[in-house]
Amino acid sequence: MVVSAAICAGFGGLAILLGRSGPAHIGRREALVIVSASWVAIGIFGGIPFIIGAHFTPWDAFFETVSGFTTTGATILPEIEHRLSPPLQLWRLATHWLGGLGIVVLFVALFPALGVGGKHLFRTESPGPPSDGLAPRIRETASVLWRIYTVITLTEVALLMLAGMDWFEALGHAFSTMGTGGFSTRNASVAAFHSVPVDLIITVFMIIAGSNFSLFYEVLKGGPRIFWENTEFRLYIGIFLAVTVLVTIDIHGSVHQGVGQSARYASFQVASIMTTTGFGTDNFDAWPTFSKTLLVVLYFFGGSAGSTAGGIKMVRIAIIFKAIRNEIRRGFRPALIAPLRLGKQTVPPAVVTETLAFASVYMLTVGIGGVLVALFDSVDLTTAMMASLACVANVGPGLSLVGPTQNYAFFSAGSKMVLSFCMLLGRLEFFALLALFVPSFWRR
Repeated sequence: MVVSAAICAGFGGLAILLGRSGPAHIGRREALVIVSASWVAIGIFGGIPFIIGAHFTPWDAFFETVSGFTTTGATILPEIEHRLSPPLQLWRLATHWLGGLGIVVLFVALFPALGVGGKHLFRTESPGPPSDGLAPRIRETASVLWRIYTVITLTEVALLMLAGMDWFEALGHAFSTMGTGGFSTRNASVAAFHSVPVDLIITVFMIIAGSNFSLFYEVLKGGPRIFWENTEFRLYIGIFLAVTVLVTIDIHGSVHQGVGQSARYASFQVASIMTTTGFGTDNFDAWPTFSKTLLVVLYFFGGSAGSTAGGIKMVRIAIIFKAIRNEIRRGFRPALIAPLRLGKQTVPPAVVTETLAFASVYMLTVGIGGVLVALFDSVDLTTAMMASLACVANVGPGLSLVGPTQNYAFFSAGSKMVLSFCMLLGRLEFFALLALFVPSFWRR
């Protein structure tokens, strides 16, 4: 870790020297380049400790690091407990926590001199559509988010220690939970603890991590009613409860015998997939087809906007379904004018168009990623497509050869690079990274 820090400091110092005479203004285009380049650089430099300390190949180190910072949780490690030293374990888990709200958001919070450039960086890097209700200044907004994030993380650490975890594993799993990442200190993930309290605590905090963090700020001023008044939060909790009940019924008797036991495993795995955390307490790849199908749908849904979760996001899902409903109504009432509303707010047509474009690019990326994986490696269709979907959605575990009891070590270097790019696209929500490949972007 010391050698890795020295290497990073050397390159950082060189970058500072080379950049001293650069322009001070950071516009929208510069912000896109900075954010995209920063995330690639994080994958490269963040992997140095794994290369030096655990003898990873460069592409394995890049894959594991990108998976950590994008909070995907896909791993190439079959033996976590014996391969990594405690410092490397802590670094691996910390990548989730740092990547959860974003390195660039932290950067903006600490360096107010960016001014308007900070606004562009914040909006480019923050996951999900913009959220209302936070402080008007970008630096203050970023600082508020990180304070909330830190307090909730420390609360989970304390509760996990009370449930029997030692401080190291409590801290590591809190990092993974709040970052909705899924890396664990154990090969068997959370299942290794065989603890009902641990399962319940992590389930609750996964749900919290998948919620819009701006709501927690608003609750401080308006009280708990803020949660229920939020349309996206009601949809988020409603889907979680509905799918949990359906999965509990489906696996009861066929996988687990007691209703309580079935509900325990169902609620944990539904929360884990829905919030794109990727923890495991049960091999859901062995569940009945109905339950697995419901979980695959949740890969697309994801958590709330303004959370650390991946996926399309609940607010976009709500907009898509309302847009479909309006088009169906126009089929028999062509002259109908029906503004799309979320709660009391009217959604502008431009936002609806952007949402539909986002969902289309999401599906297209999953398909292309699966095709490229199948090109580089002779794997079955389920493995290829689920590996792509799990990485684009930033979930980690999928089905078949990338199921919850498997890993990504068997993939070739080509597939690992494709899947790493899928993780970055999912984390940066496509347009920030894809814009760099448009020729007109580089013209003045």
